[in-house]
Amino acid sequence: MDWLPTLERIQSWHWWVLGALLLILEVFAPGVFFVWLAMAAFMLGLLVFVLPLPVTLQLLLFALLSVVAVLIGRRYVNRLILGGDEGESMNRGASRLVGRTVVVTSAIRNGVGRVRVGDSDWRATGPDVPEGANVLIVSAEGTTLHVREINGTWV
Repeated sequence: MDWLPTLERIQSWHWWVLGALLLILEVFAPGVFFVWLAMAAFMLGLLVFVLPLPVTLQLLLFALLSVVAVLIGRRYVNRLILGGDEGESMNRGASRLVGRTVVVTSAIRNGVGRVRVGDSDWRATGPDVPEGANVLIVSAEGTTLHVREINGTWV
């Protein structure tokens, strides 16, 4: 317990060194986590530089700032890097296309045809619709899209 008295002398540069070590750890660890703890350490170092705080309050603030930084960081990474909702729909296959309006490229006859989604053609099933008509994707099964005509005459 000889180290306990040294805790009473934590200064701002100690937090900055911890932040730098956490950033170095982030380089070697998978994912994005330690960077948010490093941000909390840097913020606390700045705060301690301006206001001398007792060690117990510093540790409490570091825990609080870490939780806040991780929560904000997760939201930031999800929204900006993963593209928001795109990250949620990434592994949903063709079902992510439900609700999109597409153009029929090969007339749907006897319940089967093709539609253009982006730069590719997909197999489509639904009521008979002529080529060039706009249809709405209502469901997906594997690589087959189930469509209906947009104007509501087809269901």
